[in-house]
Amino acid sequence: MPDRHYEDPSLAEIYDLTSGWSIDRDFYLALAGGSPKRILDLGCGTGLLCDAYAALGHDVTGVDPAKAMLDVAKRKPHGSEVEWIEASAQEFRSEKEFDLIIMTATPFRSF
Repeated sequence: MPDRHYEDPSLAEIYDLTSGWSIDRDFYLALAGGSPKRILDLGCGTGLLCDAYAALGHDVTGVDPAKAMLDVAKRKPHGSEVEWIEASAQEFRSEKEFDLIIMTATPFRSF
């Protein structure tokens, strides 16, 4: 179950101001390497990494339990190229096979 502040649309809108791009996201972006991959981001939040992966030509699926965060993610420059799924990591199911599955520290801390 997501924290309530992730579900509040007005707070989701400003999330990237305090949790924007950082060196740890550079690390996750580099994990994909150069060739196109199928990537799953569990707990994708506002989609910063998903958007960056999509910009590089990867096939990206972003999963997050908070609708408000996904609404922000969908408006990113490459948001229309990402498959967005509203679900928790525990309930997410897919027939797809992924080359890379990531979960950054923020969603991992909620376990």
